[in-house]
Amino acid sequence: MLKINKIAFQVGLCICMVGNLNAQNTYSPYTVFGIGDLQGMDLAQNMAMGGVGISTGDPFHLNNKNPALLVHNRVVVFEAAVYTEQKKLTTDDLTQKNFTGGLGYLAMGFPAIRDTWTISVGLMPFSTVNYKSQDLGLVPGTNTALSTTFEGSGGVSQAYIATGLQLAKGLSVGVKASYLLGTIRKETVFHVERTRYRTVDVERNSFGDIKFGFGAAYKIELRENERYINLGITYDFGGDQNITRLQRLERRDLSNDPISPVDQPPYLIADDLEGSVRFPASFGLGLAYENRLRWMVGADITLASWSEYRDFNGMSEGLNDRVEIGLGGSFIPDAYSINSYLKRVKYMVGLNYQQTPYFVNNQEINDFGINFGVVLPLRNLSRLTMAFKMGVRGTTDNDLIKERYFKAYFGITVNDSKWFIRRKFN
Repeated sequence: MLKINKIAFQVGLCICMVGNLNAQNTYSPYTVFGIGDLQGMDLAQNMAMGGVGISTGDPFHLNNKNPALLVHNRVVVFEAAVYTEQKKLTTDDLTQKNFTGGLGYLAMGFPAIRDTWTISVGLMPFSTVNYKSQDLGLVPGTNTALSTTFEGSGGVSQAYIATGLQLAKGLSVGVKASYLLGTIRKETVFHVERTRYRTVDVERNSFGDIKFGFGAAYKIELRENERYINLGITYDFGGDQNITRLQRLERRDLSNDPISPVDQPPYLIADDLEGSVRFPASFGLGLAYENRLRWMVGADITLASWSEYRDFNGMSEGLNDRVEIGLGGSFIPDAYSINSYLKRVKYMVGLNYQQTPYFVNNQEINDFGINFGVVLPLRNLSRLTMAFKMGVRGTTDNDLIKERYFKAYFGITVNDSKWFIRRKFN
């Protein structure tokens, strides 16, 4: 009963904290486009290696990037992480600094049939939106100043269930179903000089639909002892995702409090209006070479046709196809060392390049980062993971914004081989 209560508590904790996954754990003016910054399925250990993880996994961590790799988890695993980011935004003549953070993810996996069939459930961010900008101009046909503020917040989370199945020696397959949920809120605030109120156009899109994906992995054992070549492939289906929209006009005073009714026409434009957003399909391929429990080097590439994206109004918003390339590896000096704790630590490093979907002022917005981190062994096969990334995104050319950032993940992994075992003695 104690084991069952422990599981129920952790699952309940996941459900209660789902709303926090929409916290503003990034800030970027580029999140005005599409559904914002895409987060992927990276756990802390993947991020430390440049996002590598489609082809190779770790028996002490969940293998979330490819559901086929879940079969590596032979014990019950619970993972959680918090996330922080410090960012410096620059233009040709302006500088701004931001610090954000929040809950990174919650995930759990358990073997249904050991070495053959593993199931995982979890909550992760899918995208985040967080931006604010202002434009100063004149009311058309007059000399009266007009300020227009654009502000967005929220994001999309995914509650997922995934399973991996061993078909033959070295060959496994997996499927994943994600329920996308969350709200993206966008406001356009108009304020005419020397007036006591503001006019606000409010748009709120709420997501609630299912998305599917699958993966496969193949491990080739070489003649050398404990050395393998790993191959992995993933595919996430695209298609229309159902959303509901609320759109209304508000009149607010200078303290931002409403001063007119907004729950009836003409202020209420649309309420619970049903529609859809079209997501693209994505394809991932990974290759890795490893010496089991010693070292690993690998590379991943992920392609997503975001040029096929369509918003609620059927517009593409000028998005481009997305390409992400990750290179990385890990090294453990001696996993079985008794005399030296540092020799049992896993050291990780990687590089990550993204051609983001954003295409602004005829300029591609690219992202490049250097990643590194460590996995610190704890008692009872559990782990503490610290992962870091230093990167730059965008450019100051063509009146654009360059972002320099430092990200940090702090993750905890709890492994327990005694769950689901019936006690013979009480």
